[in-house]
Parts: sequence; structure tokens; C-alpha cells
Amino acid sequence: MSIIAILAVLACSGGADHEKSQEEDDKPEPSTLVEAVAVAEGSVADVLTSSAVIESESSANLVPEAAGVVREIRKDEGDPVERGDVLAVLDNVALNTGARRATAEVTRLQQRVDAARELLDRGAISVREVEDLDHQLASAKLSSREASSSYGSTRITAPFDGVVAMRDVRVGELATSGRTAFQVVDPDKLRIVSSLPERDLGRLAVGQPARLVSAYDEEVWSTGTVQRISPVVDANSGTFRVTLGVDPHTGGLRPGQFVQVRIEVDRHEDVLVVPKQALLYEDGAPVVYVVGPAPPPEPDEDAEEEEEEEEEEAKLAGLRTPVKLGLVDDAFAEITEGLSAGDQVIVIGHSHLRDGGIVRVAGAEDAGG
Repeated sequence: MSIIAILAVLACSGGADHEKSQEEDDKPEPSTLVEAVAVAEGSVADVLTSSAVIESESSANLVPEAAGVVREIRKDEGDPVERGDVLAVLDNVALNTGARRATAEVTRLQQRVDAARELLDRGAISVREVEDLDHQLASAKLSSREASSSYGSTRITAPFDGVVAMRDVRVGELATSGRTAFQVVDPDKLRIVSSLPERDLGRLAVGQPARLVSAYDEEVWSTGTVQRISPVVDANSGTFRVTLGVDPHTGGLRPGQFVQVRIEVDRHEDVLVVPKQALLYEDGAPVVYVVGPAPPPEPDEDAEEEEEEEEEEAKLAGLRTPVKLGLVDDAFAEITEGLSAGDQVIVIGHSHLRDGGIVRVAGAEDAGG
């Protein structure tokens, strides 16, 4: 091949490479679609979180004082009861027979005393004989009272106003004192006993508010208040007990439910806040990405001087910004250093964003809570 042909081929090849390079330069820089909100003043709380079980302040497991065959059931699970209501009637032959025998003995002795007093008035017997009969009658009345009390034990009654939570006896079976027959609870007086780590002992105080959320349905919740704080720390677990009262009629919580307890121990008002999802942690330090002007591109030394400069739309970038935090709750984080009111922080689309990466903002709104 002649030298002229080789030069022609090289010239064509160089032209193609130049055109390819030019096409790559003309391709737009990739951008990330993000959502951002403005830093604003808001409120943020310091919350201690634990888990516990709802209990009834008034709860009783009822067992028969004396064994007996269940003859009648008058209340069932879910039925409201008042103090003294009979839940079930038992049949105890020995107790019933003893009660009747004691009553008959009192009647017999009463008749003998009455007859003896008539004889005493006529001088037929001595005062000492009448006193002996009076003593026997008094003893018989005590025995009858005791027997009648035992007879009442064959009836299981409600100890307070509430609801039957459980019935574990059936008609015809033997109910004994070794087995719970009924459980009665007061659903209007609920409480929670939670265990918290020792380090939080100094942060709690009686009267602090709490939010109680069902572990399986966040739509079911109630409010409560710290009522008692144990002054003793369990040496085995390193925790202490906190008792919270559940505000009545504020939710659908029931005894036995597993709930998440969120106790508010502090709150800062009118401070700069960002949504919690705006935070990222790098090497344990919190950072956010702020929407700002993209840094200017590096000058192209190979660009032709005679090419006219075209005006381009200003590009935005996600700028990595270290911050210092104050309080952080479930929704917002307090910013003490690193941001100013009005800064646009990225809340969606920043997890894989590099510092200075080009972004397109889909929307913006105030962050204040």
C-alpha cells in the first residue's frame, strides 16, 4: 500500500474517533431523581421505648372455697358483672347436710331453753340448768353460722364490678380449689408494668406522658402516664420497673395485649428539624444531602476556540453535609449544627447518591412537625 493510501486511512480513522468522542461529550450527564424538603422550625421529643403487656389493675382468678359439682352457671365469658353477682352454683352434699343439721340443732336447743325458762319460773329447775342450756344454744348458733358460711362457699361470686374474662368450669363437673373456675377483670382500669435499663433511671419522672401502640396493629393505640417508678434496680437484669396507667376510653387496648411503650421524657420546641429519613450515617457520623448548585465542569483543553458557548440550564447536585444532632424521635431529628432554615435536604433518593452527584428534584415541602 502506498504512503498516500496509508495516510488517507489514518485520516479517516482519526475523523471517526473524533466524531465518537464528540458524541460522548454531547451526551447529558446522568442525574438522580430525588425528593427534598426545606429545613424548618419544629418540635422533637426524646422518647424511651420498651415493650410490655397490658394488665388490668383489678384482676381476680376465682376458685371455689369448697369443692362441689357445678349445678348452674349464671355468667359466661364477656358478660358484665357487679360485685356480689353469682357466677356459678355448686352442689356439695356434705356442706349442705352439715348446714341443715346445724340449723336443726339450733331449733331443738331453742325449744329446750324456752321450756326450761317456764320451769324456772315455776321453781321446778335451778338457774344453773337454764344457764347450761343457754351456753349450749350459743355454741349451736356459732356452729350454724359457720355451716351457713360454708354453704355460701358453694356459690362463686364476683369480687368487684367488671367483665368475665374466662370461664373454665362446666355444668356437671367437679370444681375444686386447685383450679381456677372464673377470671374477672375490670377493663376500665388498665396498667402496664415495663422494665427499663438502669441508665434511664434519672430521665424518668412521675407524670410523664406515654404512647402505647399495639405490637400487631399500629392503628390500635392509647395514651398513658407514668404512675410509679421503682427505686430498686434488679441486679440480675440491670433494669428497674416502671408502672404506667392507661388513660380510659382512649383506645381499643385490652388486657393481655402486647404493646410498644413510648415514654416522652423531654421535648424541644421551635428548633431546626429535618425528617428522620433524611439522615445517613457514615462511619457512625450523621450526614445529610443538601440540594445545591452543581460544581462547574472542568475546562476542556481540546475544545475548539471558535465554538460558540451555549447557555445551559443550571444543574443541581446533592451536596454531602455533616450535621450535629440534638433530639431524635420517630419522625424528626433536631439539627444543632450544619444546616440553616430553608436548606433543601433530600429525603428520598439519597441512599446511593455520591457527593456532588447531579439530581432532579421531584418536589419540596416544609419539614417542620
